[in-house]
Amino acid sequence: MDRAALKKLLEPFIERCAAEGRPLDEIHLKEAYPGDDSTSFIIEIRASWYAELSCAEVLEMLFGILWETTDVETRRNIFCIKVLEATGINYPITNMPELQASDNGD
Repeated sequence: MDRAALKKLLEPFIERCAAEGRPLDEIHLKEAYPGDDSTSFIIEIRASWYAELSCAEVLEMLFGILWETTDVETRRNIFCIKVLEATGINYPITNMPELQASDNGD
């Protein structure tokens, strides 16, 4: 499946996110294995509402909507969802306390 076809099949996902009050500011498709014609895609998503939820909650919501709005064949072409912070960097680790270093430098 090519990028344009997958983007078209993701339109119900994008619309449902907006309908549930979680609009996506940006969505990009990146090849999981660039140069491989049979590659799946990484969905990169950026939105301004992330601060309200933990990373796990964001991913749980996005994957739930993805499963409700796409078929198995479409999902086979998705390698992963990458959540990006509105500032352009990966999701802030401050929202994932289990990954933060302790005061002991662990």
